[in-house]
Amino acid sequence: MGISILELEEAETAGVDLQLSGHTHKGQIFPFNLITSRVFKIDYGHLETGSLQIIVSSGAGAWGPPVRIGSVPEVADITVGFLKNNFTRKGEA
Repeated sequence: MGISILELEEAETAGVDLQLSGHTHKGQIFPFNLITSRVFKIDYGHLETGSLQIIVSSGAGAWGPPVRIGSVPEVADITVGFLKNNFTRKGEA
């Protein structure tokens, strides 16, 4: 899985409405959560920027050592709804 929460401006410019980013583990082990919160514009949770909605999960597992300190595992249940049928392909008017 490609995790790309660094290119938020690019996604917004491309007209992306919703970005579900894979887990950052939210740092997984303290104090790394302090580092991820400074490296990424969003390392966990929900962010709305312009018309772009971003959701980043802390994930359910671990990377490296099977331990979490200061970061809770989660599985997100997201329901997506559409207000109107206004879909066009890129380049179509």
